[in-house]
Amino acid sequence: MRRGTSANGINGSVRVRTGCVLLIAILFSLPSRLSATDLSQQTLKAWDEYIQGTESRMKQRLAGTTAFLWMDESPGSRERVHRGEILVEPANKDSPQKVPQGLIHDWLGAVFIPNATIKSVVAMLSDYDRYDRFFYPVVTNAKLLEILGATQRFSMVLVEKAPFVNAAISSDYTSETIQLDKHHWFTVSYSTRIQQIDNYGQPGERELPPDKGAGYIWRLYSIERFEEADGGVYTELEAIALSRNIPFELQWLVKPILPHLPRSSMVATLQKTREAVCAEGSSEEPEFAKLGRPPRNYGTRAALAKDRRGLEINSAPAATSLGIYGHN
Repeated sequence: MRRGTSANGINGSVRVRTGCVLLIAILFSLPSRLSATDLSQQTLKAWDEYIQGTESRMKQRLAGTTAFLWMDESPGSRERVHRGEILVEPANKDSPQKVPQGLIHDWLGAVFIPNATIKSVVAMLSDYDRYDRFFYPVVTNAKLLEILGATQRFSMVLVEKAPFVNAAISSDYTSETIQLDKHHWFTVSYSTRIQQIDNYGQPGERELPPDKGAGYIWRLYSIERFEEADGGVYTELEAIALSRNIPFELQWLVKPILPHLPRSSMVATLQKTREAVCAEGSSEEPEFAKLGRPPRNYGTRAALAKDRRGLEINSAPAATSLGIYGHN
């Protein structure tokens, strides 16, 4: 069975770190008169358990028990990606996955960026202060808040204008980039604050308290994997989001399109990633490298598995980089 969706020359929405735009596009397109719903502890518990499962699978990739890149799990996929195709697939066949009072959206994508280095790719994706220029009109405000070694904190205002809704969220994120060896890096990013903005762009504009409101987006989490080979960089993104469930009275409208819009958005955003990196050139370095703060280098995947038992470590900074401990 042919795996993934491929595309060349796709135009569309741009990519945002942690896969934000990918999932917000569909969720913000729900009719504007959704009743308010608050995030429950039961929903949050299901989210935490799901992320723990995601991290467990990532541990296997880092230990070398499974392929580091998702695309290598399917014969012929690497060749297709190297030729310029973009592969996109839901992480689970039943996507989005239902949880108590919520939905978990989980998508995977792969793209090859020719004539690039890992440093140039990470540099472009770490230039948060320019996100509102790179990714306008989806990102209307973006700011790098702090750099602590390989860990960065940043904020964004994300906006989606659709026929039924003009929705926006104000959000903060933490991201950590880790170098396994010269040719393999990965980045873990997660939201630490998400607040719905009511009446965005109008006189009565206001931010709602966290976890209050319509529930377009409650949590965001992503893992990016990079491999430098074959004259460029293979870049993979797994983007995961937690949202409210779809009210029964709207399921007839939303459910038929729910599997398709994230796929189209993922293909478009990965294409834009490739275009942006190529436009920026291959000589840039990440900001933390310019400051003399290189990413954590844990050597080979085998050493990582031996020394750290995959991602299981006790130090607080690394534990929070996994995502589930940073946003309760």
